[in-house]
Amino acid sequence: MKKLLLSIAIGLGSLTATSAMAATPAFSAQKIAQVKVPDLSFKQIMRAFYSGQMTNIFVNDTEIESMPYIGLGDKGDEEQTVAVMHPIIIYPSSTGDPHYLVVIEKLKVYADNGSLVSCHICSAKADLYTFKHLNNGQYQLVSKSVPDLKLSSSWGRIQFDTKEIENSIQLLGKDIMGSIFSNGYTSTGTSESWWEVLHLPENNYINVYSLGDAGGDNSGNYEETSPLHYSYESTYQVLPQNSDYYPIKLTYIGDKPTDDYERIQFVNYSIIKKFNPAKKEYY
Repeated sequence: MKKLLLSIAIGLGSLTATSAMAATPAFSAQKIAQVKVPDLSFKQIMRAFYSGQMTNIFVNDTEIESMPYIGLGDKGDEEQTVAVMHPIIIYPSSTGDPHYLVVIEKLKVYADNGSLVSCHICSAKADLYTFKHLNNGQYQLVSKSVPDLKLSSSWGRIQFDTKEIENSIQLLGKDIMGSIFSNGYTSTGTSESWWEVLHLPENNYINVYSLGDAGGDNSGNYEETSPLHYSYESTYQVLPQNSDYYPIKLTYIGDKPTDDYERIQFVNYSIIKKFNPAKKEYY
C-alpha cells in the first residue's frame, strides 16, 4: 500500500523532491557573484530577482499574512502566484564564515477571495538563494537553486521546516554544507516518512535530493497487539572521509514490512548511501 500511495504522489509531483531539470544551464560562479544587495530584506531580495514580475495582491490566509509576501505574474487568472519569504537561515560555510539561506516560496491563492489553493495534491515551489556578507556591508550572492526546483509539498505549501534545516546543517562533503531533514504524509491511517538532503554548494546550484525511507507506522489502522501492526524508524549518520560527497548511513529499527508487504518482522540494520554527482542522486 505504501508503494502505491508513494507512486501516486510521485506521479502527481506533490510530495517528492525533484533533482535538476534536464536543460539546466551551466553554473557560473563569476556571473552569480555579480549579484549584490545592500541588505537581505524582502524588498531588496524581490527587487534583485523578480523585477517586472511583482504585483499587488489580496491574501486571506493568517499564516501567509504573517510573513512578507507579494504577488507574481499577471492578474486576471483564477489562481494567482504569491511569493512568500521564509525566515533567513544563518549557517557556517565550509570555511567557517557566516552564510545566509533565503527561501522564497511560490504558492497559489484564489483570485476572488485570496484564500490558499489547498488540496492533498496541491503543490508549491520555491527559490533558494545563499549569500555572504562583504566587508563593504553588502551581501553577495553565492549560489541559487536549480531552475524550477520542486521541494516536497502538499496542501498548497512546501514542506520545508526552516528550524529543522537550520539545526541539521553540517558538512556533507569536503567543501559542501547541507542539511538532512525528514518529510512525510499520513493517509488512511498509515504514516510514511522519508529523508531528503539539501546541498548548499558554492560552485554549483543548490538542490534537494531524495535519500531514503525514514520510517512508517500503521497505528491508525491496527492496534499494537495486532500481527498486522508495524512501526519502525530510521536515523542517519554522516560518515566524513576524504571525498567530495560524504556517504550517509541509515539505520532502521522496529517492526518493518518487507518490500512486497507479505511479512512484517523486527529489523535492526544499516545501509550506506553514496552520492553520484553525474546522476545527481543518492544510491
